[in-house]
Amino acid sequence: MLLVGSLGLIMSDVRETLEKAYNELAIKDFPDGERIKFIVALGASGEIDYHYKLICDSWKSGRRLYLENSFDRHGPDGLEFLFKKISEAEDEVIKVLTEYLIAEILSKSRHRDFYAGFCERLIPILISDIKTCDEILRRKLIIALGWVGTSNEISFLTRQMLSEDDALCRVWSASSLMQLSFHGIGKEEVCEASKDAFAKVLADEKDMQACGLILESVQTLYDKKWVSSSAVEDVDEGKIEKGRKSALRFLSKL
Repeated sequence: MLLVGSLGLIMSDVRETLEKAYNELAIKDFPDGERIKFIVALGASGEIDYHYKLICDSWKSGRRLYLENSFDRHGPDGLEFLFKKISEAEDEVIKVLTEYLIAEILSKSRHRDFYAGFCERLIPILISDIKTCDEILRRKLIIALGWVGTSNEISFLTRQMLSEDDALCRVWSASSLMQLSFHGIGKEEVCEASKDAFAKVLADEKDMQACGLILESVQTLYDKKWVSSSAVEDVDEGKIEKGRKSALRFLSKL
């Protein structure tokens, strides 16, 4: 058996042991309990290359096995490995998902010494790829930027929100501005720098679901309650429109 409790491996050939365990899990169709223990073992193993290979295989298959969940345990060595894979990637989907994985790891690593340096390296890559990739991948990168961005990225996200043709990209741009306030950027700074953009995007938004979702981000930033989550989820156009008008009145007075 591969695991001793939730820790270590009892065989000396770690890669071979992991491969055997993975093949056995595949035969069983990845039962949750054993899969979770295997994910823990991957993160503790030091087999960064094999761990990443399995993650990429799961991305390509479209099956969510959540093998990424323990990659943060590889620490800065794992992040350096992922940056190398970005520079080598020929497949745009794999490249973007790898960037997203780095951002996800960094969002959980704010207390670590390496956090700021890796964020500084990742941000320009995210911004460059947001400008070039299709809308489905762009959504992932906009989310990632909200996790690792600094106050310098507020203006980029506001411009992105205003210029986007894709409704969900507008939504995620608003959400990422909100996320900046959860990740070390002062809420007051985000609000002051983005109030005019929020007013314009709310006034212009034609997609009522997108309007409701943007309203949720804005009201969280400003500590208001113009629309309920249930109204947004149900796309209750009357309540969303009422919330939009209230938000625009409030923003016009700032």
